[in-house]
Amino acid sequence: MKKIVCFLLCIFFIAFAQTSFQDEEQEENFYQEDKQEEVLLQDEKQEETSYQDEKQEDNIYSKSIFLSYENIPSSIYVGEIFPITIKAIITRSNFDKIVTYTINENNFLILNPKSEWIHDLNNQYFTNTFYLQALNASSKLPNFSVELVDNEGIFLDNDELEGAQIEIAPVGENAKFSGVVAQSFKIANNVTNKFDDTSLIVTLEIEATYSNLKNFKLKNYTNGSINAFKDDVVLQYIEYDIIVPNYTQSLEFTYFNTKDHDFQTIHVPLHVKSDDVSTHTDLNPKDSKFKLYKDIFFVIALLLLIALFIYKKQKAALVGAVLIGLYLFYSNNPFNKIKLDSNTTIRVLPTEKSSVFHVTEGELEVEKLSSKNDYIKILLPSGRIGWVKEKSDTDFSNVTKN
Repeated sequence: MKKIVCFLLCIFFIAFAQTSFQDEEQEENFYQEDKQEEVLLQDEKQEETSYQDEKQEDNIYSKSIFLSYENIPSSIYVGEIFPITIKAIITRSNFDKIVTYTINENNFLILNPKSEWIHDLNNQYFTNTFYLQALNASSKLPNFSVELVDNEGIFLDNDELEGAQIEIAPVGENAKFSGVVAQSFKIANNVTNKFDDTSLIVTLEIEATYSNLKNFKLKNYTNGSINAFKDDVVLQYIEYDIIVPNYTQSLEFTYFNTKDHDFQTIHVPLHVKSDDVSTHTDLNPKDSKFKLYKDIFFVIALLLLIALFIYKKQKAALVGAVLIGLYLFYSNNPFNKIKLDSNTTIRVLPTEKSSVFHVTEGELEVEKLSSKNDYIKILLPSGRIGWVKEKSDTDFSNVTKN
């Protein structure tokens, strides 16, 4: 019995010793694995740090775009349009587009923000000329940021040009100042016509260079408007319409000349082109002497044809009389009336930018004279002629004459 007990104890101690040895071996293995993972992580961090350092060194030593000013004015005036030219030296060729951004441009209006860069093949650089308008006396130009992008739109490199400091001065005060600051200014044409019994309508065609011609306005008159505008940045053109009293013999105003650094006076003599027909408003055709004589002629012809039919029984005379009667009815149509809603704007000319000379206070019945584009020419009860928007301002239901 003692031998059996001793044998079992020996087996137990041997098994326990083997288990302890295996546990110690597993712990050693786990320790070695942890050590190896730690070493691998340290190696990865070192590689990443090394890659970032190399990338920073590449950015420092492989910058490929350099911006500078090639042409810039030393001083300008508020409202003046002026050019600046920026030069970009680019040392790489694997780019597809040059993209330009402006920063802090609130004090300037950039007239050609999408201007394309021009490659100077002889000097191996790019230039771009931007035209700016100074809106106030702030003396710092906007910053220009230029990026290089590949054909997939991926950013490659960029540079930013700090806005230069330039002197910007106000033009000063002048009682007849039209608001225009320009390098040159001329009246290309002017047409004066009768508008009504007390007024003339004047159209000025104006050309100017490096100007803010959109700001043109005659201070002494409140109903002027720009009806056409063309701009190719350097050269500007407008058509300006204004209604003046019929005793006005000339218009006089000033603009500020940036070359002479002073106000220049413009004098425009007015010569009425016609006493009763305006090329713009075509005054009421019912007041035309020619129309009166024409109607008298057709009435006499109508009576003669009717008499000829009665006494000679000629059918041709009857047909002629009917046709003349229809013409006289159409040209003097008493039912050609339309209603204007309350708050309808009545304009001088059939254009959106034309001056408004009357706004209806309530529903108003007027006579339709003709139409042009989306506008209807009307005769007001006062005898004045105007234009109203066809779709939004009128009720097309004809109403009978009272």
